[in-house]
Amino acid sequence: MNYPVCVLTMHHCNNNENDFAIRPELFKKALLMALYEGYKFINYSQFKDIVAGRAKAHKKSILLTFDDGYFDNYKFAFPILKELNIPAVCFLITDKIKDFKRQDYDFSFKKHKEIDYDKDAEYFLNLDEIKQMQESGLFEFDSHTASHFSCRSDEETKLREEFSSSLAKIKELFPEKKEFGFCFPKGHFNELSQRIVKEYYGFAFSVIDGGFCVGDDKFKIRRIDISNNAKSESDYIFRIKKKLFIYSTPIMGNLYSNFRNRGYK
Repeated sequence: MNYPVCVLTMHHCNNNENDFAIRPELFKKALLMALYEGYKFINYSQFKDIVAGRAKAHKKSILLTFDDGYFDNYKFAFPILKELNIPAVCFLITDKIKDFKRQDYDFSFKKHKEIDYDKDAEYFLNLDEIKQMQESGLFEFDSHTASHFSCRSDEETKLREEFSSSLAKIKELFPEKKEFGFCFPKGHFNELSQRIVKEYYGFAFSVIDGGFCVGDDKFKIRRIDISNNAKSESDYIFRIKKKLFIYSTPIMGNLYSNFRNRGYK
């Protein structure tokens, strides 16, 4: 049986009340729910084996992904993942990676849309935090462009700069890596970026809603957004539970995803 992998995507784990942030205690409840329901969290290396056809996905497999590389991933999500022994992958905006000594661990997080990518360096992971996360054996890292440039752009030269610069930085930081993946900023892409990304990376993630099965387009890997836009905790947990059930079910999950994403290119 060709079982789907449910690739979960999120940005923030903090106490802000906005659509992109999951409160730490709710994040933990969602993970515990998945474990209780019999789901198994796989690591990035296992997922790469599935994408490459070197391994088959087991029933109820989950890959957890974080986009952009925010400090709250380290401060709030990382301790929970260590406690539950759950692996994850984080896609880094490589121009934001700085080697600075963090002075303030308790600053108030801005809402996602208020973060200034050029000025708010403290909102992103620094080199030491990335190193700690990687050395835990739970986190792996990959590319999310150099500057969060839109991959719907028709500027071929700029797209190539973003892909190549980001890839070079990932290779510098993680010299042991042999296979490289990419995550489209905001999940956006066009025919040009789809063509170019294949020259630099082995696979790429989108935000098309759904699970990933062997044989699917590996440069449009579907993911399931678990950002918190629910009315209540119980509503949120129910919504995640429902999505996991649908998208981990062969055939039904693919049909539902195709229906939901009809017209998406």
